[in-house]
Amino acid sequence: MKKIIITSLLFVLFSTSYGQGNYHQERNTYYVEAAAKEFDLDQKQKSELSKIRMKMVEAYRDSNKSFKAGRISEEEMKKNNKEASINFHNQLSILTGKTYKEMQPWLKKMREKMKKL
Repeated sequence: MKKIIITSLLFVLFSTSYGQGNYHQERNTYYVEAAAKEFDLDQKQKSELSKIRMKMVEAYRDSNKSFKAGRISEEEMKKNNKEASINFHNQLSILTGKTYKEMQPWLKKMREKMKKL
């Protein structure tokens, strides 16, 4: 009986973990495709953007988890998230050849769209 309960618990944990990763990956794919269309990115650039955006998402997720677990303060979480965001936007700017100011209208529009996904 113990084995059945433990096996069931592990299954639920792995399923939840996989579902969360899949959720982030689907959102990332949506973002990358929209950016490719907007900034005329080739396949290599799309692949690079996918990597740098997932890196930002992971930084946000890790920072938020650390805050919720009490390992870092709210100020540290905000600082970490801001650093991840700045780093991502700098890399996006290099990738697209556009300044942050030029990308800002599209970024604002994407933030709104991503909230609805």
